[in-house]
Amino acid sequence: MALYRIAASIGSKAEGHSAGQKCAYISRTENYAKKADECAYTASGNMPKWPKTNPQQDPAHYWKAADTYEPVNGRLYRELQFALPRELNLDQQKALCHAFAEKATTLADGGKLPFTFAIHIDPENHNPHCHLMLSERANDGINRNASTWFKRANLKDPKKGGAFKSQELNGPKWLNPIREALADMTNEALAAAGSTAKVDHRSYEAQGLDIIPCIHMGAAKSAMLKRGAPCGLGEEIQQLNNMAVASNTLRRRYPQPKSPVARLAWKGIRAKGVAISKPNKDGSPKTAKQIMDEIMRSWSAVIQSMIETERIEMETARIKAEAGLGSLPDPKGFRPSSSMGAKLLSSPSQTGMGSHFGVPLKRPIPRRF
Repeated sequence: MALYRIAASIGSKAEGHSAGQKCAYISRTENYAKKADECAYTASGNMPKWPKTNPQQDPAHYWKAADTYEPVNGRLYRELQFALPRELNLDQQKALCHAFAEKATTLADGGKLPFTFAIHIDPENHNPHCHLMLSERANDGINRNASTWFKRANLKDPKKGGAFKSQELNGPKWLNPIREALADMTNEALAAAGSTAKVDHRSYEAQGLDIIPCIHMGAAKSAMLKRGAPCGLGEEIQQLNNMAVASNTLRRRYPQPKSPVARLAWKGIRAKGVAISKPNKDGSPKTAKQIMDEIMRSWSAVIQSMIETERIEMETARIKAEAGLGSLPDPKGFRPSSSMGAKLLSSPSQTGMGSHFGVPLKRPIPRRF
């Protein structure tokens, strides 16, 4: 099954990030050379040719120069990390990454942004993915040295200033079309490879699917859990994901019930899940610990609701049999109809076994269940 995931991030000089170290990390060179086997392929494009310092357009030199010459409050790079379908072989993944990199780095006016990407794999082919680094400075073809390239642009005389820094790569207006483009390109690549798998960039809610999404674990926390190292946040995320998987399994096996009593309980459980997923009152997102605490507080109430619903439906079945509305049902397969449930729930409260529904009993019902 092909999976879709894309995450965007920014490397800022003011926050202590390093474009040179990021390039070394994704390409598995320098300090990260011991993991060189994880990098299956790397490529760059739209790089400037600096005659004195970078005549061969070496990408590592470009990103290190960004660390040196970008202003202290400047953005060094943007990164898009996205999943690659396991249904594609390495050559097909390379073609997909090249096409997407060209799409993501082409501006509305046709300008091109320098980029470097690397494909990471693992021996089990469990999580193939791509790291794409983007520079915000458009390559206008003017020969500049590194120190000039990262200066402020001169719109009147571009040769006297640095490369123009694009403002298109900001906010959902840029990211949403990029997300959709990646999904479209991935589906085209899958179809060309003869696979029937498809991906969708929309959320489960936007797709109309009743599925609880899992939380992305991340490579660092996954590695810590795999080797048995203590990782509190990773364990909490793992527990939440296990609960989400279990809940999704129950939703598939037991769709929304038809009887009014069971439907009320079902809606209550759904509403509780929605309330837990909402942010805090101040608008900040809930931490994994807060979500876990709320789930544990509400779990006993959910179980009690399910038990009470089952008990009420069993009594409904007894009342239906006593009232002569049908033969004694099989408790495993019986679900009272909506009209029957409405009739039972509409009468005023009475005494007897059926007092929960306002229907008095004519004689004791034998315990057959």
